[in-house]
Amino acid sequence: MKKQFFFAAVAIVALASCSSEEIIGDSPTPNPNGNGPEKAIVFNSGANTTTRATKYGSAAADLLKDNFVFSGIKGDGSTNPTTYVFDHYTAKFVPGTANTTESNSNDWEYVGYTPTSPSSLTTSTQSIKYWDYSTTQYDFAAYSLGEGTGGASATYATATAMSKSYGDNILSYTLQGTADELKACYISDLVTAYNKTPENDYGKVVTFSFRSLATKIRLAFFETVPGYSVKDVKFYSAASGGTAGDTPTLFASSASLPSGTGTMTISFPTTGFDKRPGGTSENTNYNKAKVSFSPSSTGTNTSSTLELGALANYATAEANEGSLASGGWLGRASNAATYAGGIDAATSSGKYYTILPNEELDADVATSTKLSNLTLRIKYTLVSTDGSGETITVDNATAVIPKQLANWHPNYAYTYLFKISDYTNGYTGVGPDGSTPVYGLTPITLNAVVVDNENGVQETITTVSEPSITTYAKGEIVTLHDQYTAGSHIYVVVNNGGANVTLTVPTNAKLYTVTDASDINNITEETVENALRYGKLGGTAGENGTGTTYTVEDAKTGTFTVTDATSSLTATTKIPAAESPTGDDVTLPCATFTPTAGTYVFEYIITPRVNGVFAAVAPKKLTASSTYYTFNGSSYVSLTATGTEIVDAENKYFTKSGDVYTAVAPTKLTADATYYTSGDRGGHGKFVATGNEIVDAENKYYTASTAPSAGEYMYKIIKVQ
Repeated sequence: MKKQFFFAAVAIVALASCSSEEIIGDSPTPNPNGNGPEKAIVFNSGANTTTRATKYGSAAADLLKDNFVFSGIKGDGSTNPTTYVFDHYTAKFVPGTANTTESNSNDWEYVGYTPTSPSSLTTSTQSIKYWDYSTTQYDFAAYSLGEGTGGASATYATATAMSKSYGDNILSYTLQGTADELKACYISDLVTAYNKTPENDYGKVVTFSFRSLATKIRLAFFETVPGYSVKDVKFYSAASGGTAGDTPTLFASSASLPSGTGTMTISFPTTGFDKRPGGTSENTNYNKAKVSFSPSSTGTNTSSTLELGALANYATAEANEGSLASGGWLGRASNAATYAGGIDAATSSGKYYTILPNEELDADVATSTKLSNLTLRIKYTLVSTDGSGETITVDNATAVIPKQLANWHPNYAYTYLFKISDYTNGYTGVGPDGSTPVYGLTPITLNAVVVDNENGVQETITTVSEPSITTYAKGEIVTLHDQYTAGSHIYVVVNNGGANVTLTVPTNAKLYTVTDASDINNITEETVENALRYGKLGGTAGENGTGTTYTVEDAKTGTFTVTDATSSLTATTKIPAAESPTGDDVTLPCATFTPTAGTYVFEYIITPRVNGVFAAVAPKKLTASSTYYTFNGSSYVSLTATGTEIVDAENKYFTKSGDVYTAVAPTKLTADATYYTSGDRGGHGKFVATGNEIVDAENKYYTASTAPSAGEYMYKIIKVQ
């Protein structure tokens, strides 16, 4: 008795962050020896759309426009097949027909329909198929053109033939069309059925899991500037020059963003029995569909800018700031941000815009010429909350999102969240010469967040500054809470505007924890910098008198303490596959740490401080053959000298007054005190002195040999709940 290929295609729309259920048929498992019930191959299909529910049956079929196209080949995984088993077959959804034929168990039918071009079949009618137990594997791929674009007179993308060769291009194909036609398409991962231990897939349901070919993106803004609220945010559309308008814009370093007519290649670069889950070379990209866009012509179908809708859903009331009861103010927390396009009524969350994916297939994303850094350039107005009506305009504030975090995958939703703080690289006016911009307050920080695909989430936070500092932790969604949660593995990237900086701990990267006895809201990048520069050093003292905490005592804010936590920070050159959102290694110079609850600050050392140093010198001593005078009671002892200071053979210290040397008590250090060189906060700083000479408790004599310098540093606050 023959074993049939039974395609029972159950359309499942599996949405992001939900488990993808597989509906398995009730038919009995066939006997590989040919004895027992006949069984057709059964196909399930699903489609992921980055929303948060799973659709089945007719609801899923609506998204696929009641049809999909599939092809299948059979062989031993190494020999090139000469024919298709299924050559661009069409599966159609017919409600109420489940189990009326052997090839239909869930209202999806393929027998009797016409194959889809570019099928090579000479017949115009599709037939039923059967399992072939003389082979070791079948491979299947499928796509749907969706609802197309244009409504009643819709147009659709067109597809090329699926390659039937085993290897890196197994069943690869292309979809060609306009941006809107391509956005409407759905693709599936490769499905492989094995006839060997431990798989034994023959006779089981073959499940397609479709996902949207499109990508979604949104921009949002919030602010945390003490004493001020933010309004009138404007956006530039170029790296320099121009005027600022209402259109939120990210611009790329090259015209490489897909935006028009072109070709999307769908391929499966990671296949093979050993790479499947549980295989000897298990790979998170096993059978996964990868996409690559090629424009029909350069200059018209790619872009260097990404524009979204104007900001909406402004805050209408400011908590604890009654003097600003209404107005177009930015929200004051990441979970109350102001979005480009406002709030989507259907989802009650920030509005997404659908774009084409821009996925880099190369293993080394860092060297990609296809991807570009994304830059934001804005101006905005600060309004004092004290009722004075004072305003400050901050212009030309910028942030850079590393291209590794602009690697857009199908069916991902990317949120780039910008945080405006009291630390900005924008300028507020010009200097005394009337033309040179004076940059201040301190940097804006940027949150670059990738939210929700069906299997994972990527979140990043980037400072809007030069250099820019980006933080990322897998699975974090900062739009639902304020920054990060305890136990997350946080990665830190520094970009100097043109390249990512190689971080070395502690040479140019350090980590601190911060506490404030009065109010955690007093903790800003500025107050941390003040504590590190001027705070009193305490904690466990080392041989050089250095400690681990820096404390500032203030009459208003109380005790503000910064504690060195650099020992928890590690430099690395990549985000490993297990920590990345897509299951791929991300080559990226960065640093990482795993926090507990509290407030952290990452320090990037642009130019390190130079510590002042006191060097020991040999003191002057009296000699036995010389004659000196010093006052002894009411008479002079016969001593002579030409200098003004001298130490005798017993290290007794003398100073000269006229022709007389008078014994004095030398300046000495005490055992329980800590001393620094002027302007220093640790390291070589043993002493603090207003002059350049000092004597320690053993009368060893020192002079200052190196003057200290302040150095240049960048800071980023990282909140952990």
